[in-house]
Amino acid sequence: MKIETKSGEIINVFATYWIKNETYFYGIPFDYGGLIAYRDTEIVIVEPKLNFNTIFFKGQTNGYGIFHWALIEKNLLDDLLELDQNAYKYFLEIIKSENLVEPDFY
Repeated sequence: MKIETKSGEIINVFATYWIKNETYFYGIPFDYGGLIAYRDTEIVIVEPKLNFNTIFFKGQTNGYGIFHWALIEKNLLDDLLELDQNAYKYFLEIIKSENLVEPDFY
């Protein structure tokens, strides 16, 4: 899945989640080092297909969503939100091996 920000940047998305009546996407911008949340009202969906194995996950709060399998099964979500570089390198290995980003993506 890919979205476009207001600045025109194309972002690879690895989760969609909902909190109350709001829809958000977790994406990885090029050269950022982790996940960023994007509100659906602030982006345009340019590629709507999720081309990876997903997991439905309900958090301890009132949110729930559809996530790339490794974010949940490998417990990477929180670390990627906190910009942990080891978690980011590991997740990059996974998504590159699944051909979800270009080989030179970092």
